[in-house]
Amino acid sequence: MSVLKKPEVTARYSSHFLGAHADFGELELDDKDPLHEMVKRHNPRKLRPVIVFLDANGKEVARHRGRLDVDSALLLDRYVSERHYLKSDFATFRASRSG
Repeated sequence: MSVLKKPEVTARYSSHFLGAHADFGELELDDKDPLHEMVKRHNPRKLRPVIVFLDANGKEVARHRGRLDVDSALLLDRYVSERHYLKSDFATFRASRSG
């Protein structure tokens, strides 16, 4: 089961974010397709899984590549919803909260 489907993660994320799911894994776009730029900007190598957080203006404020466990997903929620991305990257934020 995806960590995003865990009840405690779903509750936190749905209270702070508007989510959208896109699977670019098998998407083939030509250079004339306007969606191609969006794919290149948010997931240029079509890596999965990727979670991208955008602010109200569509500017990327955080990105996480790879799998998450529940604790990391909840910490990522805090990192973005409390705007810690303005001060540090997620790895630094996570390290400061451990131990």
